[in-house]
Amino acid sequence: MAVESHDGRFRDAVVAATPTIHEIVDAITAHAELAHEETESAGHLTARLRDAGYTVSEGIVGMPTAFRAELQLGSPGTTVGLIAVYDAPASKNDAGAVEPVHSCGHGPQAGGVIGAALALAAVREQLTGTVVIVGCPADEIHSPRTRELGSGKALAADRGVFDDIDVVLYPHPEFIDTVWPASLWMRRETATVVGIRTLRRDVVSTPLAALAAVSGISEAMDPATLIIESVSMDGDVEESAGMTFTAEFLVFAWTEDELESRVAELHDRLGPATWTSSAAILPVRPDAAVTAVVGDAFTAAGRTFIADPPPLGFATDFGNVSQVARAAIVGVGRGDGWRYHTPQGAEEFAGPAGKDCAVTTAEVLGLSVIRLGAGAAG
Repeated sequence: MAVESHDGRFRDAVVAATPTIHEIVDAITAHAELAHEETESAGHLTARLRDAGYTVSEGIVGMPTAFRAELQLGSPGTTVGLIAVYDAPASKNDAGAVEPVHSCGHGPQAGGVIGAALALAAVREQLTGTVVIVGCPADEIHSPRTRELGSGKALAADRGVFDDIDVVLYPHPEFIDTVWPASLWMRRETATVVGIRTLRRDVVSTPLAALAAVSGISEAMDPATLIIESVSMDGDVEESAGMTFTAEFLVFAWTEDELESRVAELHDRLGPATWTSSAAILPVRPDAAVTAVVGDAFTAAGRTFIADPPPLGFATDFGNVSQVARAAIVGVGRGDGWRYHTPQGAEEFAGPAGKDCAVTTAEVLGLSVIRLGAGAAG
């Protein structure tokens, strides 16, 4: 039977699940939690999945707020994974303190993924394949514990979570309906300079020299390819007492060679320092067959799919997932766009536009799963 014959039943199931999808957006928004601390959010999502018949494993691969939920559909076929994210950006409030605020669309993103999972479960007997929902913490690269422990999708990929999944889809609210064909490399570089405090003009303090070099770096290097993430100075106040300079930089590039060249330039411009490097965030690896299936799902949902978008202008740790499984990063568009990482954006994602995006995400993902499960991208 053609997969299109199942579309109507599935879309009806999405309509029936819409109040629940809206409720999930509200719940994630109300429980804004930083990376690797998403206890309430992960618990809410896993409860929904378990109630729908999924087999759920929590706290997987050493990440307490990560989970994997699996459902066998009516007959054997392709295993399709959907990634949910649910951490909030580490925003700065008016007092300058770190505060979790859902201003990057993870409420609609999680609502859409779980909504697709619930609607697929409601019509499972007619469908083919296996659905795996992977809950990944720590999407936000700047959050304190992401910087300390690593990002959820990259860690999950490195630890084998996707090894038995045939195709993985990761949706996110965007400006257009598309599958992104490329993204940037990224690496975090951390410099440490240990020296002395001095109260004299004729004595060189290497930490202060490094601090002075930072302003030159910001002027000399393209801010689209290097972000000065944080800078700190700490030390005793007496002459010749110990002092430490620490700085974190995010370095971006389109190729690995370009990344290494840019990192070398950064090191040279800062001067003598002890450097540590994070694991690289890898670029998205495109899959034309998977992209075509997702495009067909957008069309079936009555949406206009953009088949030839520009490259994604930033890095995403979903790139690491795409290196171990066939994959697509799915943009679910809105004509007016989104004001990411702003108070206005938080209102958009929590409001009617965000909830509409969640329902559309559920529909497009589920229609994609139906096609992929039947081997449409084989």
